[in-house]
Amino acid sequence: MHRMSRRRAWLATLGISIAAALALTGASTSAPEKAPPPNPIRALANSLSKLSPAAREAKLYQGAKAEATLNWYTTLSRTIGPAVVKAFEAKYPGVKVNMYRASSEEVTARLYQEANAGTPGADVVETNGTELLFLQHRRNVVVPYRGSPYASAIPKTYRFDGWTGDGIEAFLIAGNTTLVKSGEQPKGWEDLADPRWAGKLSMEPGDVDWYAATYGILERKYLKSYKPKPTTAAARRAAMKKIDARIDRLFAAIAKNSQIISGHTTQATLLAAGQFAVCVSCHAQSIEALAKNHAPLTFKPFAAPLVIRAQGIAVAYRLQHPNAALLFYDWMLRKDGGQKALLDGGANPARPDMADPDLRGSSRFLLNLRPIVANFKHWADKYDRVIQLGSKGG
Repeated sequence: MHRMSRRRAWLATLGISIAAALALTGASTSAPEKAPPPNPIRALANSLSKLSPAAREAKLYQGAKAEATLNWYTTLSRTIGPAVVKAFEAKYPGVKVNMYRASSEEVTARLYQEANAGTPGADVVETNGTELLFLQHRRNVVVPYRGSPYASAIPKTYRFDGWTGDGIEAFLIAGNTTLVKSGEQPKGWEDLADPRWAGKLSMEPGDVDWYAATYGILERKYLKSYKPKPTTAAARRAAMKKIDARIDRLFAAIAKNSQIISGHTTQATLLAAGQFAVCVSCHAQSIEALAKNHAPLTFKPFAAPLVIRAQGIAVAYRLQHPNAALLFYDWMLRKDGGQKALLDGGANPARPDMADPDLRGSSRFLLNLRPIVANFKHWADKYDRVIQLGSKGG
């Protein structure tokens, strides 16, 4: 079973409904909502609110040493997560980090199971913004928290009630330089539909948010060049119907050229091994980490706009180590802390003054999470039909 099918099952377990979608977009709904549990960090956060950053750090570190442990759930790659743990433990001796690293679906499922059972587990969670927005809506998984003084350095578009962006994920087209010579690289998404790429591409079955964002980019691109230019609402609807049919044909052709590989770390590893020549929506951090170790991989020249998605950090409702959790939360947003550890490991920090130099020169599109999450079933069903056209890989 493709990971897309597992994602749909996971979505069903979350109970995402029409009412949920309306709530995410700000529309009204008469569906009753359960009250969230008592905020487990309110008293601690209030006690920190008037302290200087140095005094805040000292107080949290003192409490964290007494707690001795931090339970961190993360989707960071195997090449980055352990380095983050090592850097934090070196900065704060006496606080041991227990890291649970898994896919975004697995991390989310585990958090939801803990919430259902009322059992403790994670203190802090780090995963992609799409999952975090779902978890925020559930109101009993991640704590509403905007109290870190270091969040002000993070762009407002990456700050939400239940989580703060600590990194960004850049989706891009990447290739194996042994299999794709200079001058032969794809020139854009349209080029990937060419039969010459048959069996030589890879798509990831869980990239619903990337697909939705890319679909929107192509709609705007094709509408801009559409002739004759539609001047009425009816003409625009007719034009969009033709444009969407064109985009559907494009994605179908790309999928027919693709091996379907679950997991971006696995995908990048197989790309380096030469199982296929081009990855359609690779994570930049996975490619950079392997290229740093001399794998024959590159994403330059950039073939298409980078689709940027926020990654974030949140506090779990059933945490057992609140001081360690807020200390880690602060540290992950600090320029000399987690932001540096992410950059050193090949990930992309959320702070704009620490932008990855390897991504300079690219055009970018910031993935707008709320409308995608609100219409997630539509995009998931649509992408699933695309993925079914590919061949099973891995």
